[in-house]
Amino acid sequence: MKKFLYILIAIFTGFISGYLFLTLIILSGKVEVPDLKGKDIVQANQILKEKGLYIRIDGQEYSEYPSGTISKQEPPAGIKVKTGKEIGVIVSKGFQFSTMPDVTGLKYEEAEKRLKELNIPIEKVIYIASDIYPPLTVISQRPEPHEGGQSIRLLVSKKQEEDKN
Repeated sequence: MKKFLYILIAIFTGFISGYLFLTLIILSGKVEVPDLKGKDIVQANQILKEKGLYIRIDGQEYSEYPSGTISKQEPPAGIKVKTGKEIGVIVSKGFQFSTMPDVTGLKYEEAEKRLKELNIPIEKVIYIASDIYPPLTVISQRPEPHEGGQSIRLLVSKKQEEDKN
């Protein structure tokens, strides 16, 4: 009876150790994909490198994530993959406003205030001399009113210099 019990324990121990050994072999070399959304390319690359993974840039898109950060990834975070696998990412171009307001004809300060209220960044302001427009008036804008874009560029009339005699 004791011999039978020892044989049964040996067989059971063999099955358990074999199961654990096979599980270890199958799962070895797999890592969990980290969440890269919102990270810039350098950060994402470093995170993947530490896990033995590689980055692959699959394109760009407008999104709610800041420009230059990752907005999508494939495979998604939490999936287990073999080390050495490439993780495809989409880089955000930033938020795109569906339409721009018309600020032409407004004083620059008023246009600036209106754009700030709408969270539309002013990319560039170019001042030009004009005999037609009052000083510090927005003459034109890019993108045009009702076009989409990420930011706005303004052409503004200069302050008129007083004549020096």
